[in-house]
Amino acid sequence: MGLFALVLVFVVIILALMVQSFKALRRVEKQQVAEKKNNPPERQLHPKLQQKNKDKN
Repeated sequence: MGLFALVLVFVVIILALMVQSFKALRRVEKQQVAEKKNNPPERQLHPKLQQKNKDKN
């Protein structure tokens, strides 16, 4: 009976840790989406395309 209770406690602890981990992951994903929406990635043209743009202007 004692061993069964110990295994049950460990299973409950593992499940609780998994739930906390998924909550933290979702929070980080939402934060990254918000940051990406507010700050679009900076893009740089290839040097040849930059030269073509300079020639156009």
